Amino acid sequence: MNALIRFLACVLILGSALAAGPTTRTWTDSKQRKVEATFLRIEGDQISLLTLDEAVHWMPLANLCPEDQALAKTLVPFQPPSTLNQIDKLVSKVLNAKGIKPNLPATDEQFLRRAYLSIAGRIPSYDEAQAFLTDKSLKKRDLLIDTLLNSDGYSAHLFDYFADMFRVVDDPNQPMQRTLPYIQWLKTQIKDNTPYNEIAYDMITADGKIWHNGATGYLLRDSGMVLDNLANTFAVFLGTDLACAQCHDHPFSDWTQRQFYELAAFFGATATNLNAKQFTKGDPKDRIVGEMKTLAKESGTDFAKYETLVNDIINANRNEVRDINENRLRLPHDYKYKDGKPNDPVVPKFINWSGIVDPKPAPRPRKNTHPPKNAKGKIKPEGLREAFGAWMTSPDNPRFAMAIANRLWKRAFGVGVAEPVTNVDDPKNAFNPELLQYLAKEMVRLKFDLKEFQRELYKTASWQRACTEQDVPMGVPYYCQGPLLQRMSAEQTWDSFMTLVLGTPDAYKGANGTYLARTIDLDLDATTGKTMASKVGAYRKLEAAESARMGAGLADAGVKPEGSGQGLKIVQYNGMKLLRAAELDQPAQPGHFLREFGQSARVSIDGANRQGSEPQVLMLMNGPVQDMLTNPSSLIFRTMAAKGTPEDKVESMFVSIFARRPTPEEKAKALAEIREHAEEGYGNVIWALINSLEFLFVE
Repeated sequence: MNALIRFLACVLILGSALAAGPTTRTWTDSKQRKVEATFLRIEGDQISLLTLDEAVHWMPLANLCPEDQALAKTLVPFQPPSTLNQIDKLVSKVLNAKGIKPNLPATDEQFLRRAYLSIAGRIPSYDEAQAFLTDKSLKKRDLLIDTLLNSDGYSAHLFDYFADMFRVVDDPNQPMQRTLPYIQWLKTQIKDNTPYNEIAYDMITADGKIWHNGATGYLLRDSGMVLDNLANTFAVFLGTDLACAQCHDHPFSDWTQRQFYELAAFFGATATNLNAKQFTKGDPKDRIVGEMKTLAKESGTDFAKYETLVNDIINANRNEVRDINENRLRLPHDYKYKDGKPNDPVVPKFINWSGIVDPKPAPRPRKNTHPPKNAKGKIKPEGLREAFGAWMTSPDNPRFAMAIANRLWKRAFGVGVAEPVTNVDDPKNAFNPELLQYLAKEMVRLKFDLKEFQRELYKTASWQRACTEQDVPMGVPYYCQGPLLQRMSAEQTWDSFMTLVLGTPDAYKGANGTYLARTIDLDLDATTGKTMASKVGAYRKLEAAESARMGAGLADAGVKPEGSGQGLKIVQYNGMKLLRAAELDQPAQPGHFLREFGQSARVSIDGANRQGSEPQVLMLMNGPVQDMLTNPSSLIFRTMAAKGTPEDKVESMFVSIFARRPTPEEKAKALAEIREHAEEGYGNVIWALINSLEFLFVE
């Protein structure tokens, strides 16, 4: 064990030392003059170097000292991002004004791992890493970005982000409150690359039950809490914190409590849980239960065994987003300002934000964005949410595009252009106001195409620089000399382990809610006791159908499994379902690896954290995940076993876990561990690598 600890220490030290990269160094010419630069390529007798001011210099290779000439001939060509785009220019403008040097370009190894983790949410597999590292194409970085943006991994990773942002909750312990149709709808929008303004518009305006229209899940998430939902909507979609104005005039902004209620009134005529008034025959519960009791008596069945389930199914069918004829929103009973009285009705009214009065509708509206009005020109109750959705998602709304652009920038770089992303109170206070305005305009120009917007970010020289490893204190501006070094999120860590175990983790899918929805969906006005009895019977068979999908083991997992999706058996190990985080419970149950590593409970917006903890250390060192990875049946072990020599096996482990080859010193330490402990030594090396800082951080 002492030798193992020494090896782990070696990995920790060498991993951090590797960050400088082999292609960026101090070059010396034949006259002993020195310059720090990045090697680009050799053409004929000329060498190309990129200096810190991002200028490309060509010179005769013979001008370098003999040692550097020899080194240059061994290096892999590097293609930096093409001519600096407007984003890079705006970043460089502020860096130059502040006298800050940009970070050096990231190495291929750093770029490879960062690209997979940032775009696909996982480390590359052994085969994927080998393919990139041996690729001699000068355009391989751009090609990899394009490939990852079109992958299933991109969709899964962006879903994880949205699930935290929208507080998506699906609790299998409350089967009648499950939100799987909402989750599937959101995943489909991401996969289809639906424009973000259309996704947002649908969430605000959706009608019906969740299994008829998944978009209703957004309003149903805060069912019966109109004021809280409005505050969340502004924070998420508009980057504006209105929470204080819910109870009183905002102490630090111009928002008043009355303005808050006028905006909330756009949702005052929307019901999310139906009562007796919304049914044509009154409350259906007594009628349905009465008929079932009669049927049970006739058949000699004990209805008491099923009564709770019947009530749950009825209550699940009450959850429906529906517009009603009355706007029920009133000023609070303790309202204290002169512009209204307690319990006064509230007329819906937009704020005059940068002159938006009659917003342009979404490019491809799903519903009427010019809502119906009465004889006095006021919007009818059934058109209020459509009006709000059109106003909120309008290209003319300065905060809508800015909020999502700022969020995606933070997701890529580790810090927003303006912080916090939920409260960009004054864009002029951003660390780079000109950049923030440009990003917002670019989002509009791209018609809210999130994939194209992110493509622009990832192909910048700014994103492809080495990470900044120093901590940035809260409140201190960060001018983006490179992305911030970040610990992996819970989902990235788990999904990286799934890559090591499954090879192609996106091939394995969890439940999609189709059968559950079909089983319990009812028209309560028309439902009879017999119909309900058949639903109860169908529901009781669901568990058996789900169990039939389980049962695969570690040895069944492969790089290219036969089939995909719902047809593949779910791999299990020590009671854990081995699926990507996006395919598991939302969020995972307390005590699960994901929760221990910071996955949000989805109570608050962006509630996840990346802080380390003692339970995490113990879980990595001695938990079931560690045991799974060092099991001889695991894919990483089988990949390694296919190599012929101990040297090749060590290289296989490093490429699989770090997406790079070991240094000579690391290889020597690993081989010494293997010689000392034979076959057990391979598991010890894997243990050391996954417990290293290099594995847990996105460099």
